[in-house]
Amino acid sequence: MKLISSIKKLCLCCMEEHEVSFVEVEETNTFKGKKLYYKARYEYCDKADEYISNEDMIEYNYFSMKDEYRRQNRLGID
Repeated sequence: MKLISSIKKLCLCCMEEHEVSFVEVEETNTFKGKKLYYKARYEYCDKADEYISNEDMIEYNYFSMKDEYRRQNRLGID
């Protein structure tokens, strides 16, 4: 887990105000029969030891996975 930044805010996981970390982790997923390893972003609640994603993160993670698929299959991504 790589720390990107952190901010004090209301954590939507534990519903307490504390320092919430924005992190990048390596995810594994299977897409169209290919096992993919790609970087995904989440908020991290250290009190609950849970990852949380908002709509922007879900979209980022989806495109990160698809970009990795394109790279592996030489479909126009450098």
